[in-house]
Amino acid sequence: MKDRVIEVGYRRLPPIQPRRGHAARTIARWALTLAWRKRATKISLAACAMIAMAHALGIVVVVLLQAAGTFGDSTPIAAMSLNVDRIVGNTQEVLSSFVSAQTYFTVIALAVIGGGFIAEDRRYGAFDLYFARALRRRDYLMGKLLAAGAVPALTIALPFVLLWLLAVGIAPSTLRLSLLWLFVPGLIGALVTSVVLTVTLLGVSALGERGRTIGVVFVFGWLLLSAVGESLAGNGLAAAGYLSPARDVATMIEALLDAGPASAAAAALELRGSVNPSALLSTLSLFGFASLGLAALVGRLRREVGG
Repeated sequence: MKDRVIEVGYRRLPPIQPRRGHAARTIARWALTLAWRKRATKISLAACAMIAMAHALGIVVVVLLQAAGTFGDSTPIAAMSLNVDRIVGNTQEVLSSFVSAQTYFTVIALAVIGGGFIAEDRRYGAFDLYFARALRRRDYLMGKLLAAGAVPALTIALPFVLLWLLAVGIAPSTLRLSLLWLFVPGLIGALVTSVVLTVTLLGVSALGERGRTIGVVFVFGWLLLSAVGESLAGNGLAAAGYLSPARDVATMIEALLDAGPASAAAAALELRGSVNPSALLSTLSLFGFASLGLAALVGRLRREVGG
């Protein structure tokens, strides 16, 4: 064995290539791990889960009533199914209602989980620790975006996919074909909403140094803008409705899914609010909020890190 070692001699070890995105994933994983330790995180996510389950029940009721028409025209259920769209709504309405309603609860969950993602790093001087090694600002930024984006992805995008699969799975073949087209536009709306919430939260978090304060400001700002925009639009100033992020989300998702007029059940329970005249302008308004958040985030990172 000794002779073999001498014969082989010294060989240079192959260089270790750093894996791209490894630092970003590590930052995201630790941020979410620390957030999961808080009881408020579990409570906020449980509230989001209840909203998803309530809409899953709505999907089952609507699809089964629509499918009842295949039993024959002589049954009372079949006769009722002819007016199901006007009475309890359709699948498009339930899915759009889910995205609109879940947005409010996701705002709270994001505030609880991600309010301190940037703010707490500033407060405790964690930037010096992060960038003590060869960490790029892009990796840090991507890590925080991944951590914050995981929340709406878990509460909005993933449940939307599951609700759509539920509707398609229990629908008869004649009805299933009319539900297949909902996936792509609905998922686009869910993803746009998720991106806007993620970037906006991190932008607000970059402005302060205390996570709880940032969370309160984020939720209060979202609700205030939504209420003010809704009030002004209801009083005749239609352009002010685009200042309401909640109204913009509802307008965008209802246009993408072609939800149609509100059903009697949705009107009675006030499940669907007013929408803006233009879905395109509402979408642009949402991207405007996201742009402001991204500008605040990048600007803060440049000032703190430099270079």
